[in-house]
Amino acid sequence: MTAFWTILIIGFIALEASTTQLVCIWFAGGAFIALLLTILGAGFWAQVISFVVTSAILLMATKPLVAKLKERTTLKTNTEALIGKKAIVLEEISNLNSKGTVKFHDVEWSARSRDDSDISAGSQVVVEEVSGVKLIVSKIEEE
Repeated sequence: MTAFWTILIIGFIALEASTTQLVCIWFAGGAFIALLLTILGAGFWAQVISFVVTSAILLMATKPLVAKLKERTTLKTNTEALIGKKAIVLEEISNLNSKGTVKFHDVEWSARSRDDSDISAGSQVVVEEVSGVKLIVSKIEEE
């Protein structure tokens, strides 16, 4: 069994090294604990149970850390950063006539209405999504 657990450890580490994401390092840790139990003379089922339990504990313990690291490394593109921001309509937005322009931070964008309604020039809108080079917007109702 010593050779079996050693091969599993090497295999899981090699597989992990060949990927760009964490996919199986926890199983290498579980196999290592099972190897230690084998050396200490533990029975087959004790080794298997320790492998499963250790792998599960390592997975659950590192999952929040991995999620935080992924969150930090995700960068918004310039267009994704526009979503939820306000803009001013320069040219009336009319989906039917395929026209409309908004100004956002001194840059003019073609725009279309999210709900196909016409939005008059001078209105304030919020960017809902970016579709190619057009902003999909919704009118902000005045209070």
